[in-house]
Amino acid sequence: MIKEYITEQEKEYFYSGQPLPKLYREYLLYLKSDKGLSPGTIHNHKKPVLLFLKNIFKKRTSSHWLRPHHIHDYVTITAKPLSREGKKRLVTGLREFLRFLFLKDYTKKDLSKSVPTLVTYRMSRLHRGVPWKVVESLLKKPDRRTHRGRRDYAVILVLARYGVRSGQVVNLRLHDIDWGKKTIYFKAMKGGKDVLAPLFPDVAQALVAYFKGGRMTAPQKYNQVFLTTGTYGSYNDGQRPIGRALWYMVSRQLARIGYDRGQETPRGPHSIRHAFATKLLEEKEPMKTIADLIGHESLRTTYIYAKSDMKMLRTIIAKWPILEEAQ
Repeated sequence: MIKEYITEQEKEYFYSGQPLPKLYREYLLYLKSDKGLSPGTIHNHKKPVLLFLKNIFKKRTSSHWLRPHHIHDYVTITAKPLSREGKKRLVTGLREFLRFLFLKDYTKKDLSKSVPTLVTYRMSRLHRGVPWKVVESLLKKPDRRTHRGRRDYAVILVLARYGVRSGQVVNLRLHDIDWGKKTIYFKAMKGGKDVLAPLFPDVAQALVAYFKGGRMTAPQKYNQVFLTTGTYGSYNDGQRPIGRALWYMVSRQLARIGYDRGQETPRGPHSIRHAFATKLLEEKEPMKTIADLIGHESLRTTYIYAKSDMKMLRTIIAKWPILEEAQ
């Protein structure tokens, strides 16, 4: 029932191939059945819990030993290198998990109140992304002689050419591509706007190669454009919707060209979206145009990319008046 929420990558990365803890599996079932959360929300809640179990619980099977100072110390240390969004996911995920422990009688007290409030400021740090030349390097990495390589190339090319969110690529359906009118449609996410864009020739060629090179053998019940390749964790299931595997694919390709998986380095497909928007900004495209292209409803959201125009920021700093120290 919760199989779709546990990926092979999680098992390998967090637990070295060992079965995930029973407590964690029960928590996922609670989020799905008791709370009725969507798969995306469950994913946001579960990663902080995995790390918490790995670092705090370790080999312990009971949770009655847990005390407020354990939680406070863990959060304050873990949150230091995280982004504003990462900190919010950390405290939200842990509070939900600690409430679950209390409701299910695993703890005598509700320890969710022990999770400290972390003060975060909007636009307080540079957006994590990669230079456009890194995106160009990414496009050269997939081996397009293989089905997996053609799939990876097509995914990265769509991300690079349209600057859309990873979820929009995951949810892209076959009927969203109009071959006659030469358009491609991405449904809005996170309160943004729908994006209807031209189907660029290089994207069309990459998609056709991917379809002919293995996508056509996928089960008819799936109408998502991008599927898994039927290898690794999907041996038994064959090709199926790519889901979170897209994030791991891009992360793996970034690691291959020298970007590791540390907290301070860009690791997923959103870094390509960032590079796309930053490139347009450097090319002096109007902010409204950039917002329309990447599907932002509000210009305030688009302005976060202005922080990454380092040339502009250096110009501002150079012109900033320096006050001489009073004598």
